[in-house]
Parts: sequence; C-alpha cells; structure tokens
Amino acid sequence: MTGLVDGQDQLALPDELFELTEGYREILALLDGPAAMRRIVATVPTVCGADTAWVGEPEGPDEIVLRHPLNLRTDMVDGLVVPVGCGLGGQVLVERTPKWVRDYQHAQSITHHFKSVVEAEGMTSMIAVPMVYEDRLLGVLYGSNRYAASYDDRATQLFVQAAARAAAAVVVAERARHAAEIAVHEERRRVALDLHDTVGAMLFTIGAGIRRLAEELPPGDALQGRLSDLEQQTAEAAAALRTSLHALNVPPDNIAGCVALRGDCRAFQERTGIIARLITVTDVPPLPPAHVRALVGTAREALLNVEKHARAQSVVVSVFAGAGGVTVRIADDGVGLPTAGNSSEGLGMQAMSERLARVGGRLNVGRNEDGGVTVQAWVPA
Repeated sequence: MTGLVDGQDQLALPDELFELTEGYREILALLDGPAAMRRIVATVPTVCGADTAWVGEPEGPDEIVLRHPLNLRTDMVDGLVVPVGCGLGGQVLVERTPKWVRDYQHAQSITHHFKSVVEAEGMTSMIAVPMVYEDRLLGVLYGSNRYAASYDDRATQLFVQAAARAAAAVVVAERARHAAEIAVHEERRRVALDLHDTVGAMLFTIGAGIRRLAEELPPGDALQGRLSDLEQQTAEAAAALRTSLHALNVPPDNIAGCVALRGDCRAFQERTGIIARLITVTDVPPLPPAHVRALVGTAREALLNVEKHARAQSVVVSVFAGAGGVTVRIADDGVGLPTAGNSSEGLGMQAMSERLARVGGRLNVGRNEDGGVTVQAWVPA
C-alpha cells in the first residue's frame, strides 16, 4: 500500500494517460475536416499572437469562402466570398505567398472590397498565408490584430507553420473520407454477393419448383392459372433483386477507379506475397469510364511487370488529382529498369502507353529513389 501512495512513478501515470488521451483526440479530430480546422484556428491566438483568426476554403478555382472565425465581434466574416485578386486573401490566391498589411484601412497594396467588414470588426493589421500541400492550394489561413502590427519573419513563420498544419489536416480528412467511401462500397458489394448467393438462389429454386408443379398438373387444371401468377411474381421479384444488387455492386464514379485499384493491390499481394499499398493522396474527381479503364489497366500491367521482373519487397500505388487530370503512380523497390532488348517488357510498356494515349493520357517510366521503377499514368479529367 505504501508503494502505491508514495511511489513517484505511480503519481506520474495519470499525466501520461492524459497525454495519450489528448493525442488520441487529436488524431480523431484530424479525421473530421471541419473539426480539425476549428482546432487549428483555435491555436492561432496563443501560438501566433493574433487577436482573431479564420480560414478561407476553396470554392471553385477562382474564389474562397471564409469559415471558422474565432474571436470576431460580428457574423459578417463567416461565409464571406473572396474572389481571386480581391483583398489580402485574394492576392494570396494569385501569388501563393504570405501577405500582410500593418494598417488594412489605408494599405495601398490591396483592394478594399471588404473595408466595411474590417471596420465593423475593428481590425487593423492582417496577415494571410496559403495552406499548401504538395503544390496544392487548399485554402488561406488568416490572422488579424486590432492594433497596428508588423509581422516580421518570425511571426510570419509561425503562421506558415499553422497553415501547414491546416493543409495537412485537410489532406488527412480527405483521405479518411475517401477510404471510408471505399470501405462502404466494399461492404455493400459483400452484401450484394451474399444476397445473390442466398436470396437469388432461393428465388430461382422457387420459380423452378413452381414450373415443375405446373407441368405435373393435368391440362386445364384450375391451379394452372394460380401457379402461373406465382411464377410471374417470382420472376418479377428476381428481376427487382438483380436491379438492387447491381446498384449495390456498382461503385460511385468518384471512387470507381480506387475501388478497382484496391482490389488489384489486394489480389497482387495475395498472389505474390509482395506488400502492395494503395494511397489516395487527394480527392479524385469523377472520370469517364474509358479514362478509369485506362488508368486501372495501366496499373494492372505495371503490377504484372513488378511480379515478373522487379524482385521487389513492396509496391505503393498512389492516386491523386492535379495538372488538369488524375495520376496513378506505381512505385516498387525492386532491381530497377530491365536491360535493353527485353521484348516482353517493351511490349508491355508500349501497350500501356497506347492505352493511355487513346483517351488523351500519357505514360512516364523511370528509376526511383529506392532503386526500383516508378510508372506514372495520367489522364485528363
């Protein structure tokens, strides 16, 4: 009993548990985009020394919408639309670099579309920093003070770090949402297969039994009509089931390619024992079926090449949007590019390139930092 009361290790345990709990909450918050953004904005006053903070979230390619305001006096900022080039945030959208003004009301370097809002809030100085992740502009983080303040290199860097956290939170939330959508579809597909094998088979058996019973009755029997109605109803039920199963089995357009790629990675790993992971880097826009088939077909050919030639330990298949389209990248840690004269490898690469070219896409192949091969397929969105 004395050890439990007097031991310092025992007294430290609640603090450790508290830190673990807080870390767990932080991870869970990152899976919810709005919640993660609110948490990050809430740290800006303490970490960066600003009186107020908010973010601008992209609304199409040419504007942002201001969200998650903190410590503001009115509701004028929340939901405000900022077009590209307008105000401080609009300039950040164009130049993608941090911008600040010591006195917003009298600054000559910005437009004054939002002067009335700034006056109502009593803002004086303001800073806006792009939220960038791997060259993707995911929004703008704002901070403001109600006095004239200059944001030196150190102050600006604090906002840059906060903006980087915000951008990472957006990406984590995107990936979590996309993974959840794929998981939901896979569960729906499993249910569809189970229904096909059970209810579908039962309806087939019932229909076949009714037909056999009808054939055994003498011609003109009064039960013939009733059995015919039952057979028709059974056929209609089977048709309705097939329609529902098809709807359950077909993935939404925005995840169709990722669903197929995930299945290919799983099959590749089970077949070869080589670790294969699918990483969805960004939200993927819906693509025409031909474009999805081109990307998936290229990935399958690339995985087949890894199986035949690479002697790899692992493969990473990543999917992301950018440059006006969608890219699938297959990277292995194998022995590198094959030697010249390998005709089968050359034909495989040629087939991949031609498949992509038919939909306006392109193929790039090269050695990566792990010494293996990276195959990158791009199609327009």
